[in-house]
Amino acid sequence: MIAETRCPSFIDLRALAAGAAAPAADAEPFGRDMQILPIRAGECEVGLFNVPAGTGTATETRGDAFVIATSGAVVLTDAAGSTELAAGQSCVINNGTAFSWSAQAPASLVFMRYLGAGPGTRGITFIDNAAQLSPSGSPAADLLTSPAPSCRANSMFISDDEAFKCGVWDSTPYSRKALFFHHCELMHLLDGEASFIDDDGNAATFTKGDTFIIEHGANTTWNSPVDVTKIYATWRRPA
Repeated sequence: MIAETRCPSFIDLRALAAGAAAPAADAEPFGRDMQILPIRAGECEVGLFNVPAGTGTATETRGDAFVIATSGAVVLTDAAGSTELAAGQSCVINNGTAFSWSAQAPASLVFMRYLGAGPGTRGITFIDNAAQLSPSGSPAADLLTSPAPSCRANSMFISDDEAFKCGVWDSTPYSRKALFFHHCELMHLLDGEASFIDDDGNAATFTKGDTFIIEHGANTTWNSPVDVTKIYATWRRPA
């Protein structure tokens, strides 16, 4: 694959996380030591947590935060219990949630935080990669350059205003013309592959295990020659 870390349409977040500086021994990864990335994400911010081995406490105060582990493992514990994230696993920490964290070895996390989230039900929502999926809509017929795919999804987290959604989606193979992204979407491929070409001719192919984002305002094609399954975190302002 092409490890796109500077393309203004699609950005390889796992590559960015792998190249990030190691945390200080006294780092507080869910507070002052987060790294915000220069990504167009609408009403969201996207960044990295480099988690050192050890323990700590934090409170999510900036919004609803989708968090996915790109390497290592971390355990998050709130009033309802513990959630363990190994590489390729994710959760959402609701705005206002107090929690503790622990890691036996250094870990890297990518986050997408919806800054427009109001104070809602506090807690941590685990995104189950093996959750049951239900039929969902497919791309508009006038965009398709292949037969219509069969798509399924399960939105396990939806913000109170329905602007921020996180879950799992899968689809049979399809391709489409360039689509202007009025939204922003972070994706982690659990299976399959997807290729993109934007208006400037930038191209990339992402495969199983990759974590990447399509920026707000991108105009890009989609081509998946095989079945694809992804975790998604999507911001879209409701009409």
